[in-house]
Amino acid sequence: MNHTTVAIVGAGPVGLIAAHELARRNIPVRLLEKRPGPSHTTRAFTLHARTMEMFEHIGVAHRIEEVALPCPGNVYHFRGMSEEEKPRTDFRTLPTRYPYYYKINQNDFEQVLREHLRAHYGIVPEYNHEFTDLGQDADGVDVSVVDRRTGESETFRCGWVIGSDGAHSRVRERSGIEFQGDRVGVMAMMDVEIEDFVHDDSWVNYFIGDSLFMLVTRLPGRLWRVYLSDAGAMTRTDDPRESFQTVADEMGIGMRIGEPRWATQWEILNSQAGRYRDGRVFLCGDSSHVHSPAGGQGMNGCMQDAFNLCWKLAAVIDGAAPDSLLDTYEAERRPIGAQITAGAKATHDIVMAFGQGLEDRIALTRQPGWQEQTVSLISGLAHNYRDTVTPLSVPAVPGPHGGDRAPDAQLVVEPRKRLFDVLRHSGFTLLLVPRAGQQGDLAHAQTVAEAVTAAYGARVSPVLVSHERSPAFDEDHSVPDQLGELATRYEIGDGDARAILIRPDMYVGAHCRLEDAAALVDCIGQWLTPSLRIGGPASGSPHHPSASFLEDTDVRDHDAHGVRRPARRRNPPVAP
Repeated sequence: MNHTTVAIVGAGPVGLIAAHELARRNIPVRLLEKRPGPSHTTRAFTLHARTMEMFEHIGVAHRIEEVALPCPGNVYHFRGMSEEEKPRTDFRTLPTRYPYYYKINQNDFEQVLREHLRAHYGIVPEYNHEFTDLGQDADGVDVSVVDRRTGESETFRCGWVIGSDGAHSRVRERSGIEFQGDRVGVMAMMDVEIEDFVHDDSWVNYFIGDSLFMLVTRLPGRLWRVYLSDAGAMTRTDDPRESFQTVADEMGIGMRIGEPRWATQWEILNSQAGRYRDGRVFLCGDSSHVHSPAGGQGMNGCMQDAFNLCWKLAAVIDGAAPDSLLDTYEAERRPIGAQITAGAKATHDIVMAFGQGLEDRIALTRQPGWQEQTVSLISGLAHNYRDTVTPLSVPAVPGPHGGDRAPDAQLVVEPRKRLFDVLRHSGFTLLLVPRAGQQGDLAHAQTVAEAVTAAYGARVSPVLVSHERSPAFDEDHSVPDQLGELATRYEIGDGDARAILIRPDMYVGAHCRLEDAAALVDCIGQWLTPSLRIGGPASGSPHHPSASFLEDTDVRDHDAHGVRRPARRRNPPVAP
């Protein structure tokens, strides 16, 4: 029997994140990759703040910091402009633990993810395994693969397929999904050693002329990344180094370019798939959308696609959520893909709008709020799902709304504990924040926690945020807001008591007054399927919030295709 539940096609950053998010929820996966082995080239080189928050949640942010360089932002060197006049997008003002972005060699970054995936879950990519075709029915997917070393073909059955196989996705092609868009230019890049660069190499430097664009920045190690875009410069000679040096000299950058470690050239496209889902097949990352690399958002947004999809897919496979939850993947990520494309195009129009005068392009950088809006969008902190999250039918409160990014906050000074530490598990978190000294609030928090736990079990973790202790919440589910940072970030006043539901992907699901928190039981139903639990408050109480009711009441196994069957009960439910 084949117990592969999800076949992931493509073991780049998106496939690795997808494998991780499924594996930590005990979903069997196969990670297929047609390349003969890990990549040794840099390709994408930027990691933004929201992505670093995701990595902190996964548990690899510390390793990323060890192999990356923090970058304060971008400098726009318009030809003829003085140093003082040059626009900047400065990421050091972001409200996050990561107020910058990281420059990293993509091959190093992928290695960090592979090492983590292997160390924690024993999963390694199956290299030289090329996906060739698929066929699906109501119960599963037949996936065909060829071993490129031996030429042998294999067809196996699985429950679901994730196509993370890039802009030329064969999964997308075999699923008959259109991929339409516009060609917006041509770009070349190289990784190379550089001498005599006089500008600050910690920043990403954009050099902009009427019909020339060059990006120059130092990467971790000895190499630099140089991008070039120009209708003719890249084809002036067969020697890439000479072409790049010629443009650098014409723009007066003042640097000497060595022999490239590697160089490539490609067409810049703005394209988006006609749909992200075809039955049991999903498109993730570049297979669903591509755009200009301006701003360096591409890889970041693609990994966030997988982070959004896979907790939902795991919940459906486990029988804890309806299949309709999977439709929210496209509903939430397609608008973000469009925002990324629009943001990349906005930067593209400044640095590569050849044929348009420099004054007009400079004027774009001087519009009110340009820096703040650009930094917020590119960092990913401004992305939200407000339009897809069903709001509560109770009075609104200040602070983050349902669908907004959940801000972090330091809760305990020593030993340090942050909100993101509390969220570091695979389910939902329900923060219950009573008013100080109000025993009625504590009792109501316990009642809400019991109701939520009875309906959803360990998939929702109730946490009491209070200096006061309650026997209903154990050490792992009770924490004070010592510095008041949570109250500040979530706009909780001294006389307020709140309930804040946070999804597994660190977005706010709902935010309301504690007195209205009973409405959260139904609200969670837009993501999870409630079920009756055996026994009274003792078995469903937050006295034991970490206990899984699935262990007591449900039996789960796989069908012949490796798809988990819906839960079946050992005993009939007892009426509450």
